[in-house]
Amino acid sequence: MAGEHVIKKFTVIIIIFIIAIAAVVFFFWQVDAEEQTPKVTKSELIESNKVWVENKAQIPLQDNIILSIPAANTDATIATNGDLIIDSTNTEILQELAASNSRYKGIKAYRLRIEAKKVSEYITNAKYRFPTTTVQEKLTNYEITSGERTVETENTPVKFATTTNPNEIAATLKTTYSSDDAEIAANIFNSKIPDEITITDDTKDLATAKNVTIYPKAFVYDFMLQKNTMLIFKDQEEAMITEPIGIEYIIK
Repeated sequence: MAGEHVIKKFTVIIIIFIIAIAAVVFFFWQVDAEEQTPKVTKSELIESNKVWVENKAQIPLQDNIILSIPAANTDATIATNGDLIIDSTNTEILQELAASNSRYKGIKAYRLRIEAKKVSEYITNAKYRFPTTTVQEKLTNYEITSGERTVETENTPVKFATTTNPNEIAATLKTTYSSDDAEIAANIFNSKIPDEITITDDTKDLATAKNVTIYPKAFVYDFMLQKNTMLIFKDQEEAMITEPIGIEYIIK
């Protein structure tokens, strides 16, 4: 009996020792949570966004609907704050939108406003690749193993408020996460995902018209998230982050 007791005690000590070693290695594991992106001034950002318009960029209205500018009956401009604004009554584009989703049925005009910081990412979204870095939270290391980022128009219309400017509206849009783990994983991304953004637009008369509905435009990150706890326990789950990047007007 004494021998069995010694063996059990020794086994427990070995297990504790292994866990302790794993914990030490884990805490000294160098994790580069996200790559540092170059900082640019507001004026540099505005000028950079203007280049996209001047160079006749292809702008995704939906993942499968691309607007090539210049286009007939379409204005593509950069606002004074750097936001990208698209206004279009182009028949071909409107027909493509109407065929893509029932919400566009009967559309007579279209307007899109993308936040300045997201203009470059929005235009080049087809080339997006998920980061290969990891992030550590307490005893768990998080890593994205695969995924896809799409441009989507959300289903719930925007609730907006007026501002001190008589013709201006302001819409505050919040980022949503499929789980607490998805929210932690947001720290992996090279470009910071904010908790919310506020889009302002000088369109009060348009926005309050009965034939106009405004929807949030968003990046949707759909990915597989791998969690490693103390280098021993592994788990994997599907996660999703919906990051608002602008607003879309459907005018009928």
